[in-house]
Amino acid sequence: MSAGQLFNIPISGTMAHSWVMFYGDEFMAFKKYAETYPDATVLLVDTYDVIHSGIPNAIRVAHEVLEPMGKRLAGIRIDSGDLAYLSKRVRKMLDAADLKDCKIVVSNSLDEFTVTSLLGQGACIDSFGIGERLITAKSEPVFGAVYKLAAVGENGEFAPRIKVSENVEKITNPGLKDLYRVYDSNGHAVADLLATCGESLDFSKSYRYVDPQKPWKNRTFEGCTLKNLRRLYVRQGKRTEKLPTLDEIRNYVKHQLDDEIWEEEQRFENPHRHYLDMTPAYYELKMELLSKTREAHA
Repeated sequence: MSAGQLFNIPISGTMAHSWVMFYGDEFMAFKKYAETYPDATVLLVDTYDVIHSGIPNAIRVAHEVLEPMGKRLAGIRIDSGDLAYLSKRVRKMLDAADLKDCKIVVSNSLDEFTVTSLLGQGACIDSFGIGERLITAKSEPVFGAVYKLAAVGENGEFAPRIKVSENVEKITNPGLKDLYRVYDSNGHAVADLLATCGESLDFSKSYRYVDPQKPWKNRTFEGCTLKNLRRLYVRQGKRTEKLPTLDEIRNYVKHQLDDEIWEEEQRFENPHRHYLDMTPAYYELKMELLSKTREAHA
């Protein structure tokens, strides 16, 4: 709630099992909740029995409590059981009771794989409540991130540094750099491109680049355009640019997922790798540092 107020984050919620259990009688619990929150009544229907108690009582509250007030039942929430099966049964019951606009919300330790499975089963679900496995992912409980130096100030300039490892993915990309997104002639994003900071790139003609995973191949961009993604927000400990708002960040991420990051990269099973290529100059810089490091520590 505090984060919502401080940072203008949209917040929403539903009733708790404890609310239903406090009253003892499920209909009375639903009635009190509807009278308290008539404009956003979402009833938790699985405290006792979804099909034989929860939904019949929710329908009764919709007709006997909310409709006389000129309000509609916004939704119901299911928090246990076979969510795909129950959602289909519940949808039919609500529709038969003239509550086709009533939304079905589900929860219960959901993650991206469960949601994908439910959608694949044709579950009648309008909204997913994801909590614990968004805060602490079951599949990846630790976010792997480490601090490494990319460059060190020496004699008024930045000298590149590289971290070498037996694991290829742990070898860092050294030095100050620019990061460009490359677009084809139709404006579709095709790859990202690492360049040395301030490097001049001429895309008015065919441009040769290096795929670091297949450096022996002759690769070129044809008829493409560039956009530099790098932004300077802090220099020498001082902010140089106003930070984006949460709404701006949210809209930017949505745009990236909808329009720039390939759908094939977003699938859960065998996702396509995101192309991160290098200019020849930047690739040579990295290879030179690797060679010097090997010689120095041979």
